[in-house]
Amino acid sequence: MKTVTTFKTTCAFIAVMMLLVGSTVSAQDMDFRQRALRWGGSLGYNMNEASLGYQHLHEPFPNFNKPNTDNEKVNGSGDGIYAGMIFEYLSTSWWGVQVRASFEMRDATVQDIFATPETEFITRMSYLTFEPALRIDQHLIPNLSFSAGPLIAANLAGYYDFKANVNGPVTDADIQVPDRSVVSLGATFGTAYDIELLRGQNNALFLSPFFDYTWIAAQRKAVTTDVQNSVQDIWSTQTYRVGIRVSWEKRKPMDTQTYVSPSTRTSVASPAKNRFYAILPDGNTVLSKSVEGYFPIHPYVFFDKDSQEIPARYTKLSTTQAQNFGTKDLGEFLKGEYSDKQTNVNELMKVYYHVLNIFGDRMRSNPGVNLMLRSSDPEDREAQVAANNIKRYLVNTFGIDASRITTDVAPPWEPSGSDLSDPEYARMIADENRRVQLVFSDQNMYKSIPYTITDETSFDNNMIFNIEDAVSFKSWSVSIRGEGRELTAGPFYARTASINLAPLVSGLPDGEFKATVNITLADGQKTTEYLDFKLYHGDMVKNANRYLMVFDYNESDPIWAFEDQLRKEIVHGMTTGNSVVIHGHTDVIGNEKANQILSQARAEKVKTIVVDELRKTSKTVKVTAVGVGQQQLRYTFDNSRPEGRMYNRNVFVEVLR
Repeated sequence: MKTVTTFKTTCAFIAVMMLLVGSTVSAQDMDFRQRALRWGGSLGYNMNEASLGYQHLHEPFPNFNKPNTDNEKVNGSGDGIYAGMIFEYLSTSWWGVQVRASFEMRDATVQDIFATPETEFITRMSYLTFEPALRIDQHLIPNLSFSAGPLIAANLAGYYDFKANVNGPVTDADIQVPDRSVVSLGATFGTAYDIELLRGQNNALFLSPFFDYTWIAAQRKAVTTDVQNSVQDIWSTQTYRVGIRVSWEKRKPMDTQTYVSPSTRTSVASPAKNRFYAILPDGNTVLSKSVEGYFPIHPYVFFDKDSQEIPARYTKLSTTQAQNFGTKDLGEFLKGEYSDKQTNVNELMKVYYHVLNIFGDRMRSNPGVNLMLRSSDPEDREAQVAANNIKRYLVNTFGIDASRITTDVAPPWEPSGSDLSDPEYARMIADENRRVQLVFSDQNMYKSIPYTITDETSFDNNMIFNIEDAVSFKSWSVSIRGEGRELTAGPFYARTASINLAPLVSGLPDGEFKATVNITLADGQKTTEYLDFKLYHGDMVKNANRYLMVFDYNESDPIWAFEDQLRKEIVHGMTTGNSVVIHGHTDVIGNEKANQILSQARAEKVKTIVVDELRKTSKTVKVTAVGVGQQQLRYTFDNSRPEGRMYNRNVFVEVLR
């Protein structure tokens, strides 16, 4: 068999591997993954290059000897199977420990070109190998790992066939190789790429293609003569191995429980009957955040009943104003000191009401994109006129070629309401279905609007209330009073809920407060418990990124390319050590308890995607999912308008730096 590669190629492979290893070791303080154990099996194909040099194998002695050449190297090549077991320990950092126990064949065919006539040896050497190694997970290419370590090979068998003439038949067969080394030493360098096949909560199944370079020295005891070179005339084999490894992983559970709080947070038990406990912000301190947010523009224009005119609440520009309008200006418009949550959502709604100007500007900048206006009206009252009015605005104000815009009258693809909807909400549902949807030929037209604000309503400033696991209850609520101020929330039906404390200390350096928790137990009895605490208002400003994801009516699955955005943009921007808070909301249509369950389902769905992608990227990030329901505790848009209710069916993903 022809030589697989050269010594220079081998050196180049090892050099590249060590370069990647060096880039990883320099980042040794990074967390790559969860701590885990893996075990499995390997099956591979060995491509062997044997170096025999000077040997006493078959009379007449010596074999492969050329007395007048000091450094003549005699090579042979062959192949064989490789099969075994592998065990791995993976730390949370860049390193792991790997142990392999395998059976392998180091066969090779070697020709003695110095004999007359030329002879041939077909060698068959089998080993049980033990390979402890350091596993190295570099951060440049996720899922690609390297390994390096010693090799211990116990000889199981060694035979050869001899041909007195290389072109003739086998002269002697199955001759035992004399003076074989019982144990030989060597080294292994390898690389593997992990492909995840299955994943459970705390385990996973991997398929890993791998490539190894291994070397065994002194497979046979040396024969010392004046013509023997001490290195090149010792029987050794270098092997290039390719194969597939299947391994099962058992890992330490990821910290993704419903609520994750920093270790510096204070957990305070109720002083009464201990039916609940609360977790306060870090240091009992409310901090401001510099938030970089991303606000999606829902591609709908909602029309008032019995009117086909674009409602006055939507911002319409003159032709001159449209010439100077740029979507990027809206992000600048949002910059400011908006520490009150309602101010924040009001500013965001101002951006949404530029929906026609935003898409008009984007169509102007992307002349190859076409638009279809899908107009709907539950009472079938001139829906075509509403679509024509939007088309006229885009054509006359932004100069869009009319041929790029088509119209269609049809029910919404994702209508609000269903046959089971409560008649009490029929008017609200009808208002939401009286709309024109802007459908573009290019998904890039739907990009979110970036903005920057200073905010105190982030999850870091929340007080988390937890009903003890042993308590059976129907519902509970909480109120907080102190310094002449009051916050109330509930009823809650889940065991855990949180309340933002920023309004309590707005404008104050600190304050004394009392939390009152009213619990309706499973048997109908009611109990009240209290908790006193102190709160401070900090001066430090932290950083965060905030993404808003909007859902269709009664849906817990993402709309548009939501999953792609989560995986490719949001998770891609996270780094080890971040905390991620995901809170889901609903509008006010429907049952309050059902809405809270739905909001939790939305948050959990997003969390599942985030955690799955984090595992693939080997980033260690704490993830929290919170269902708020229709409670107006955080970002709540105006429920009296259809567009506000649409935006309230959302999930906020907040990345805390």
